[in-house]
Amino acid sequence: MQIKANLKMGKSTYQFDIDEAKDMDALHKAIVLTNPLTKCDECGNTEGFYFTSNKDKEGNIYVNVKCPKCGADSKLGQYKSTGFFWKNFVKYIPGTK
Repeated sequence: MQIKANLKMGKSTYQFDIDEAKDMDALHKAIVLTNPLTKCDECGNTEGFYFTSNKDKEGNIYVNVKCPKCGADSKLGQYKSTGFFWKNFVKYIPGTK
């Protein structure tokens, strides 16, 4: 199944072109990618979120939604089988785990 899904976040609009053999996999990806968390778990903010991304030393790529108010991130997680999920917002504090 092929799906085109749109997401407006802040001043940017994103279009996701999803092509999966299984209909449920395509629907799942479209729904998760276009519905990031909209309330920060750290400060309660509900406005101005934006995407960020980074790559670690091993080459793993991370996609995040960032809260502009407190700097907390909601990371996009990936299931081992297939598909994605949004993790809760967490604010990184240097020196803590």
